[in-house]
Amino acid sequence: MDKRVNNSNPSSLRTGNISGGTIPETGRSIMNDVVCIGPAAVDTVFLVKEFPTSDEISLALWSREFFGGSSANVAVGLSRLGLYSGLISKVGKDSYGVGLLNTLISEGVDIREVSFCGKTAQSVILVNERGEKEIVADTECALRTGQEIPAEYCTDSTALYLGECFLPAAEKAIELAVENRLNIILRLKNIHLSSGLNLERIIANADFVIMNEKTHAQMKETRENFVITRGEKGCYFPGDDILVQGISVPCLDTTGAGDAFCAGFMYQILKGESVLGALRFANAAGAASTTRYGAMDSMPSLNEVESLLE
Repeated sequence: MDKRVNNSNPSSLRTGNISGGTIPETGRSIMNDVVCIGPAAVDTVFLVKEFPTSDEISLALWSREFFGGSSANVAVGLSRLGLYSGLISKVGKDSYGVGLLNTLISEGVDIREVSFCGKTAQSVILVNERGEKEIVADTECALRTGQEIPAEYCTDSTALYLGECFLPAAEKAIELAVENRLNIILRLKNIHLSSGLNLERIIANADFVIMNEKTHAQMKETRENFVITRGEKGCYFPGDDILVQGISVPCLDTTGAGDAFCAGFMYQILKGESVLGALRFANAAGAASTTRYGAMDSMPSLNEVESLLE
Protein backbone atom coordinates (compact mmCIF):
# COMPACT_ATOMS: atom_id res chain seq x y z
CA MET A 1 0.00 0.00 0.00
CA ASP A 2 2.97 2.25 -0.62
CA LYS A 3 2.97 3.90 -4.03
CA ARG A 4 1.04 7.15 -3.69
CA VAL A 5 -2.34 8.76 -3.20
CA ASN A 6 -3.27 12.23 -4.41
CA ASN A 7 -6.60 13.51 -3.17
CA SER A 8 -6.65 16.73 -5.19
CA ASN A 9 -9.15 17.12 -8.02
CA PRO A 10 -7.49 18.81 -11.02
CA SER A 11 -10.52 18.68 -13.28
CA SER A 12 -8.68 20.67 -15.94
CA LEU A 13 -6.59 17.56 -16.62
CA ARG A 14 -9.66 15.39 -16.99
CA THR A 15 -11.55 16.79 -19.96
CA GLY A 16 -12.09 15.59 -23.49
CA ASN A 17 -14.62 15.21 -26.27
CA ILE A 18 -15.94 12.31 -28.30
CA SER A 19 -15.33 12.80 -32.01
CA GLY A 20 -14.85 10.61 -35.04
CA GLY A 21 -15.86 7.41 -33.24
CA THR A 22 -12.51 7.04 -31.49
CA ILE A 23 -11.55 6.91 -27.85
CA PRO A 24 -10.37 10.41 -26.84
CA GLU A 25 -7.29 11.17 -24.81
CA THR A 26 -8.05 12.67 -21.41
CA GLY A 27 -4.89 14.73 -21.25
CA ARG A 28 -3.81 13.11 -18.00
CA SER A 29 -0.09 13.22 -17.41
CA ILE A 30 0.04 11.49 -14.03
CA MET A 31 -0.44 7.92 -12.93
CA ASN A 32 -3.69 6.49 -11.65
CA ASP A 33 -4.18 5.53 -8.04
CA VAL A 34 -6.45 2.64 -9.07
CA VAL A 35 -7.06 0.94 -12.40
CA CYS A 36 -10.47 -0.76 -12.53
CA ILE A 37 -10.87 -3.75 -14.83
CA GLY A 38 -14.30 -4.94 -15.93
CA PRO A 39 -17.64 -3.88 -17.37
CA ALA A 40 -19.16 -0.57 -18.35
CA ALA A 41 -22.82 -0.87 -19.26
CA VAL A 42 -26.24 0.69 -19.65
CA ASP A 43 -28.80 -0.38 -17.05
CA THR A 44 -32.51 -0.38 -17.79
CA VAL A 45 -34.17 -0.17 -14.39
CA PHE A 46 -37.80 -1.11 -13.75
CA LEU A 47 -39.32 -0.11 -10.42
CA VAL A 48 -41.94 -2.67 -9.33
CA LYS A 49 -43.99 -3.21 -6.20
CA GLU A 50 -42.91 -6.86 -6.01
CA PHE A 51 -40.74 -9.10 -8.16
CA PRO A 52 -42.75 -11.35 -10.49
CA THR A 53 -42.99 -15.04 -9.68
CA SER A 54 -42.80 -17.77 -12.31
CA ASP A 55 -45.23 -17.21 -15.21
CA GLU A 56 -46.52 -13.97 -13.71
CA ILE A 57 -46.19 -10.31 -14.68
CA SER A 58 -45.30 -7.37 -12.46
CA LEU A 59 -46.29 -3.96 -13.80
CA ALA A 60 -43.54 -1.35 -13.71
CA LEU A 61 -44.21 1.85 -11.78
CA TRP A 62 -41.59 3.45 -14.03
CA SER A 63 -38.56 2.51 -16.13
CA ARG A 64 -35.38 4.51 -16.70
CA GLU A 65 -31.97 4.06 -18.25
CA PHE A 66 -28.82 4.68 -16.23
CA PHE A 67 -25.14 4.26 -16.98
CA GLY A 68 -23.50 1.50 -14.96
CA GLY A 69 -21.33 -1.59 -15.12
CA SER A 70 -19.70 -2.51 -11.83
CA SER A 71 -16.10 -1.59 -12.66
CA ALA A 72 -17.13 1.67 -14.31
CA ASN A 73 -19.19 2.47 -11.21
CA VAL A 74 -16.21 1.81 -8.94
CA ALA A 75 -13.99 4.03 -11.11
CA VAL A 76 -16.52 6.86 -10.82
CA GLY A 77 -16.87 6.23 -7.09
CA LEU A 78 -13.11 6.50 -6.58
CA SER A 79 -12.94 9.70 -8.61
CA ARG A 80 -15.77 11.30 -6.62
CA LEU A 81 -13.88 10.50 -3.43
CA GLY A 82 -10.79 12.24 -4.77
CA LEU A 83 -8.55 9.52 -6.24
CA TYR A 84 -7.25 9.22 -9.79
CA SER A 85 -8.99 6.24 -11.39
CA GLY A 86 -8.61 4.57 -14.76
CA LEU A 87 -10.80 1.99 -16.49
CA ILE A 88 -9.99 -0.98 -18.71
CA SER A 89 -13.24 -1.94 -20.37
CA LYS A 90 -15.18 -2.05 -23.63
CA VAL A 91 -18.12 -0.11 -25.00
CA GLY A 92 -19.99 -0.31 -28.28
CA LYS A 93 -19.52 2.21 -31.06
CA ASP A 94 -23.11 3.30 -30.52
CA SER A 95 -25.00 6.09 -28.77
CA TYR A 96 -24.82 4.25 -25.45
CA GLY A 97 -21.07 3.85 -25.75
CA VAL A 98 -20.54 7.50 -26.64
CA GLY A 99 -22.77 8.53 -23.74
CA LEU A 100 -20.83 6.32 -21.35
CA LEU A 101 -17.49 7.74 -22.47
CA ASN A 102 -18.69 11.32 -22.13
CA THR A 103 -20.01 10.57 -18.65
CA LEU A 104 -16.79 8.86 -17.55
CA ILE A 105 -14.74 11.80 -18.82
CA SER A 106 -16.97 14.28 -17.01
CA GLU A 107 -16.50 12.23 -13.82
CA GLY A 108 -12.72 12.41 -14.12
CA VAL A 109 -12.11 8.77 -15.07
CA ASP A 110 -9.16 8.01 -17.35
CA ILE A 111 -10.62 6.18 -20.37
CA ARG A 112 -7.48 5.73 -22.50
CA GLU A 113 -7.80 1.94 -22.25
CA VAL A 114 -11.52 1.69 -22.95
CA SER A 115 -11.86 0.03 -26.36
CA PHE A 116 -14.71 -0.56 -28.77
CA CYS A 117 -16.67 -3.80 -29.11
CA GLY A 118 -19.78 -4.82 -31.05
CA LYS A 119 -22.37 -3.10 -28.88
CA THR A 120 -22.47 -1.64 -25.41
CA ALA A 121 -23.27 -4.14 -22.66
CA GLN A 122 -26.75 -3.85 -21.20
CA SER A 123 -28.40 -4.98 -17.99
CA VAL A 124 -32.04 -5.25 -17.03
CA ILE A 125 -32.58 -4.50 -13.35
CA LEU A 126 -35.78 -4.93 -11.37
CA VAL A 127 -35.95 -2.86 -8.18
CA ASN A 128 -38.80 -3.34 -5.72
CA GLU A 129 -40.17 -0.81 -3.27
CA ARG A 130 -37.79 -2.05 -0.56
CA GLY A 131 -34.80 -1.22 -2.75
CA GLU A 132 -33.93 -4.88 -3.41
CA LYS A 133 -32.85 -5.77 -6.91
CA GLU A 134 -32.66 -8.58 -9.46
CA ILE A 135 -30.23 -8.26 -12.37
CA VAL A 136 -29.82 -9.88 -15.78
CA ALA A 137 -26.69 -8.83 -17.69
CA ASP A 138 -25.14 -9.71 -21.04
CA THR A 139 -21.43 -10.41 -21.51
CA GLU A 140 -20.92 -9.46 -25.16
CA CYS A 141 -18.42 -6.74 -24.25
CA ALA A 142 -16.68 -8.67 -21.47
CA LEU A 143 -12.88 -8.72 -21.24
CA ARG A 144 -11.89 -12.26 -22.21
CA THR A 145 -8.16 -12.58 -22.98
CA GLY A 146 -4.88 -11.62 -21.40
CA GLN A 147 -4.02 -9.64 -24.53
CA GLU A 148 -6.79 -7.18 -23.60
CA ILE A 149 -5.00 -6.19 -20.38
CA PRO A 150 -2.39 -3.47 -21.16
CA ALA A 151 0.69 -4.09 -19.03
CA GLU A 152 2.18 -0.60 -18.88
CA TYR A 153 -1.16 1.02 -18.08
CA CYS A 154 -1.82 -1.41 -15.24
CA THR A 155 1.60 -1.14 -13.68
CA ASP A 156 1.60 2.67 -13.74
CA SER A 157 -0.80 2.67 -10.79
CA THR A 158 -0.98 1.88 -7.10
CA ALA A 159 -3.72 -0.76 -7.17
CA LEU A 160 -5.85 -2.89 -9.45
CA TYR A 161 -9.56 -3.45 -8.90
CA LEU A 162 -10.64 -6.64 -10.60
CA GLY A 163 -14.35 -6.88 -11.38
CA GLU A 164 -16.21 -9.19 -13.73
CA CYS A 165 -14.00 -10.50 -16.54
CA PHE A 166 -13.11 -13.92 -17.91
CA LEU A 167 -10.34 -15.96 -16.28
CA PRO A 168 -7.53 -15.39 -18.84
CA ALA A 169 -7.93 -11.61 -18.49
CA ALA A 170 -8.10 -11.87 -14.70
CA GLU A 171 -4.99 -14.07 -14.55
CA LYS A 172 -3.02 -11.60 -16.67
CA ALA A 173 -4.04 -8.73 -14.40
CA ILE A 174 -3.03 -10.69 -11.30
CA GLU A 175 0.31 -11.63 -12.87
CA LEU A 176 1.10 -7.98 -13.60
CA ALA A 177 0.04 -6.88 -10.14
CA VAL A 178 2.15 -9.50 -8.37
CA GLU A 179 5.23 -8.78 -10.49
CA ASN A 180 4.96 -5.05 -9.82
CA ARG A 181 3.82 -5.26 -6.18
CA LEU A 182 0.52 -3.53 -6.80
CA ASN A 183 -2.35 -3.78 -4.37
CA ILE A 184 -5.03 -6.18 -5.63
CA ILE A 185 -8.70 -5.86 -4.76
CA LEU A 186 -10.83 -8.68 -6.16
CA ARG A 187 -14.60 -8.38 -6.33
CA LEU A 188 -15.96 -11.92 -6.20
CA LYS A 189 -19.52 -12.58 -7.36
CA ASN A 190 -21.73 -15.60 -7.85
CA ILE A 191 -21.06 -15.59 -11.59
CA HIS A 192 -17.38 -16.27 -10.94
CA LEU A 193 -18.20 -19.34 -8.85
CA SER A 194 -20.83 -20.72 -11.21
CA SER A 195 -18.38 -20.52 -14.13
CA GLY A 196 -16.59 -23.63 -12.84
CA LEU A 197 -13.20 -21.95 -13.29
CA ASN A 198 -10.31 -22.35 -10.86
CA LEU A 199 -10.05 -19.08 -8.96
CA GLU A 200 -7.48 -20.27 -6.43
CA ARG A 201 -4.47 -18.35 -7.76
CA ILE A 202 -6.44 -15.14 -8.12
CA ILE A 203 -7.92 -15.34 -4.62
CA ALA A 204 -4.60 -16.31 -3.05
CA ASN A 205 -2.77 -13.33 -4.55
CA ALA A 206 -5.39 -10.69 -3.78
CA ASP A 207 -4.86 -8.34 -0.84
CA PHE A 208 -8.60 -8.27 -0.26
CA VAL A 209 -11.46 -10.29 -1.76
CA ILE A 210 -14.79 -8.50 -1.42
CA MET A 211 -18.02 -10.48 -1.70
CA ASN A 212 -21.56 -10.52 -0.36
CA GLU A 213 -23.00 -13.06 2.05
CA LYS A 214 -24.59 -15.20 -0.65
CA THR A 215 -21.32 -15.55 -2.55
CA HIS A 216 -19.47 -16.31 0.69
CA ALA A 217 -21.96 -19.08 1.48
CA GLN A 218 -21.18 -20.65 -1.91
CA MET A 219 -17.44 -20.49 -1.19
CA LYS A 220 -17.73 -23.00 1.69
CA GLU A 221 -14.60 -21.52 3.23
CA THR A 222 -13.40 -18.33 4.89
CA ARG A 223 -9.98 -16.77 4.42
CA GLU A 224 -8.27 -13.93 6.21
CA ASN A 225 -8.34 -11.66 3.14
CA PHE A 226 -12.12 -11.92 2.70
CA VAL A 227 -14.31 -8.86 3.18
CA ILE A 228 -17.94 -9.93 3.46
CA THR A 229 -20.66 -7.37 2.86
CA ARG A 230 -23.95 -7.97 4.65
CA GLY A 231 -26.25 -5.36 3.12
CA GLU A 232 -28.11 -3.28 5.69
CA LYS A 233 -26.49 -5.40 8.44
CA GLY A 234 -23.02 -4.03 7.71
CA CYS A 235 -19.85 -5.98 6.89
CA TYR A 236 -17.40 -8.48 8.35
CA PHE A 237 -13.64 -8.99 8.08
CA PRO A 238 -12.67 -12.46 9.35
CA GLY A 239 -8.93 -11.73 9.25
CA ASP A 240 -9.18 -9.59 12.39
CA ASP A 241 -12.67 -10.73 13.41
CA ILE A 242 -14.08 -7.24 12.76
CA LEU A 243 -17.84 -6.80 12.54
CA VAL A 244 -19.15 -3.37 11.52
CA GLN A 245 -22.84 -2.69 11.97
CA GLY A 246 -24.93 -1.20 9.18
CA ILE A 247 -26.09 2.41 8.93
CA SER A 248 -29.81 3.11 8.72
CA VAL A 249 -30.79 5.28 5.74
CA PRO A 250 -33.95 5.62 3.61
CA CYS A 251 -33.23 2.94 0.98
CA LEU A 252 -34.45 3.42 -2.60
CA ASP A 253 -32.13 1.21 -4.67
CA THR A 254 -29.30 -1.11 -3.62
CA THR A 255 -27.96 -1.63 -7.17
CA GLY A 256 -24.74 0.36 -6.71
CA ALA A 257 -24.20 -0.27 -3.00
CA GLY A 258 -21.51 -2.92 -3.43
CA ASP A 259 -19.64 -0.78 -5.95
CA ALA A 260 -19.74 2.23 -3.61
CA PHE A 261 -18.52 -0.02 -0.77
CA CYS A 262 -15.55 -1.17 -2.85
CA ALA A 263 -14.64 2.39 -3.83
CA GLY A 264 -14.86 3.56 -0.23
CA PHE A 265 -12.81 0.63 1.07
CA MET A 266 -10.01 1.15 -1.46
CA TYR A 267 -9.98 4.90 -0.83
CA GLN A 268 -9.29 4.37 2.85
CA ILE A 269 -6.81 1.52 2.43
CA LEU A 270 -4.74 3.52 -0.06
CA LYS A 271 -4.74 6.46 2.35
CA GLY A 272 -3.11 4.14 4.89
CA GLU A 273 -6.19 3.78 7.07
CA SER A 274 -6.67 0.66 9.21
CA VAL A 275 -8.94 -2.12 8.00
CA LEU A 276 -11.46 -1.16 10.68
CA GLY A 277 -11.47 2.45 9.51
CA ALA A 278 -11.77 1.35 5.89
CA LEU A 279 -14.71 -0.92 6.70
CA ARG A 280 -16.54 1.84 8.54
CA PHE A 281 -16.01 4.28 5.70
CA ALA A 282 -16.97 1.71 3.05
CA ASN A 283 -20.08 0.83 5.01
CA ALA A 284 -21.14 4.48 4.97
CA ALA A 285 -20.36 4.79 1.25
CA GLY A 286 -22.53 1.78 0.46
CA ALA A 287 -25.36 3.12 2.60
CA ALA A 288 -25.19 6.57 0.99
CA SER A 289 -25.50 5.05 -2.47
CA THR A 290 -28.83 3.40 -1.65
CA THR A 291 -30.56 6.76 -1.18
CA ARG A 292 -30.64 7.41 -4.96
CA TYR A 293 -31.73 5.40 -8.00
CA GLY A 294 -29.18 4.18 -10.51
CA ALA A 295 -25.76 2.64 -9.93
CA MET A 296 -23.27 5.13 -11.35
CA ASP A 297 -25.46 8.10 -10.43
CA SER A 298 -25.57 6.96 -6.82
CA MET A 299 -21.80 6.88 -6.17
CA PRO A 300 -21.38 9.25 -3.20
CA SER A 301 -19.03 12.18 -2.73
CA LEU A 302 -16.54 12.40 0.12
CA ASN A 303 -18.77 14.90 1.93
CA GLU A 304 -21.79 12.59 1.68
CA VAL A 305 -19.89 9.68 3.19
CA GLU A 306 -18.33 11.73 5.95
CA SER A 307 -21.72 13.18 6.91
CA LEU A 308 -22.98 9.67 7.67
CA LEU A 309 -19.99 9.04 9.92
CA GLU A 310 -20.47 12.15 12.05
